[in-house]
Amino acid sequence: MKLNRWFVFGIVAFLVLMFIVELQLPKNFSWMPTFRHVDRQPFGCYLFDSLLDKTMPKGYSVTDSTLWQLAQSDSTRQRGILVVADELPLQAADVNGLMTLADNGSHVMLVAHSLSPLMEDTLKIHAFGYGNSFDLQRFVKYNNERETISWVSDTLGFQRRDYAFFQPLLTCRIEFVEDSLEQELRPPLDKQVVRNGNCLSATFRQGRGYITYVSLPLLFTNYGVIDNAHFMLRELSLLEQYPVVRVEAYCPDYDSVEQSPLRYFISQPPLRWAVDVAMVGALLFLIFGGRRRQRVIPIEKAPENHSLEFIHLVGSLYYHSHERRSLVVRKFTYFAEELRRNGLGDVTDAAEDDVTLPTLARQTGMEEKEIRSLMLQLRQLSADDAEGEISLRDMKKYIDQMNWIIKNI
Repeated sequence: MKLNRWFVFGIVAFLVLMFIVELQLPKNFSWMPTFRHVDRQPFGCYLFDSLLDKTMPKGYSVTDSTLWQLAQSDSTRQRGILVVADELPLQAADVNGLMTLADNGSHVMLVAHSLSPLMEDTLKIHAFGYGNSFDLQRFVKYNNERETISWVSDTLGFQRRDYAFFQPLLTCRIEFVEDSLEQELRPPLDKQVVRNGNCLSATFRQGRGYITYVSLPLLFTNYGVIDNAHFMLRELSLLEQYPVVRVEAYCPDYDSVEQSPLRYFISQPPLRWAVDVAMVGALLFLIFGGRRRQRVIPIEKAPENHSLEFIHLVGSLYYHSHERRSLVVRKFTYFAEELRRNGLGDVTDAAEDDVTLPTLARQTGMEEKEIRSLMLQLRQLSADDAEGEISLRDMKKYIDQMNWIIKNI
């Protein structure tokens, strides 16, 4: 019992030690942009959505519907539509839905590193991406210098202001189509943000509404909120007069390959409680189930073979009682059974002598007449009406002859 107690104490101490070590280890973050409202990693949008839910005066929500689906459901309702993604490969149906929403008075803000060629043709712009946003962690480690972008728009009522960000976050620029023989030019209503003379954000008029394109999607994430929330809120002030809906249908889907299979269970409080209770129950089972349920079973020696001792004992009884004929008769019984088991016939039946005795003679090499004489004498001794005892010499002779036959068959 003392040993079991120390075993339990050891397991508990080990678990406590592992818990303390896990608390002290640095956190491992995933820098993969997902823009998902449930993602708490740097480039997720859990904190971003929580902040906008508290600050947008007309309301804020997140939906999985596409732009085409939003236009089909209610295109006349004026809303602020926010789309944040790494890339926006919009199809014809999505572009038509976007234009319908803007024509009816909604303000659509597209935030992405790149647009589909169809959308670029619609806005008469080209979005050029450069750099690698996934180098942020390595860049900060070896070079923590920041680059400046400037807010230059006057029509929104904001004064010019400079903002500093790490270079890997600024991975796109916008160029406007200056002349076109085939299409009507669409000059931007506002160029809000520039960097080294390159435009990073612009607003266009469309029907009764507006379309804004921002080429800085990584700033509209949890990291952007923590690093410089003022810039993000100033950009989103374009939508403050509308109820804002953020479209999540175009976000990359990394959940199935980067998340643990238990992610869904952990994300749901009732299921997380079930997982915790199951783990605690398994731990208690290991602790209490590790005890012995019965006494130690002693090691017993294998039983010894006393057959030889028994034979000596029986032989001694016959010898000391001077029942030599009975001893020969019992030996003849075992002798006849051994021959029968080896397929040599029944030597107790005289009717089979013409078959049994020649076979036995061939097997042993004895003369047939010697075997016949021996069998006759042994049968006479085994007869029920046999009387008298035999000498010790005769007893030994009969037993030796039967042993010799058994040995040579």
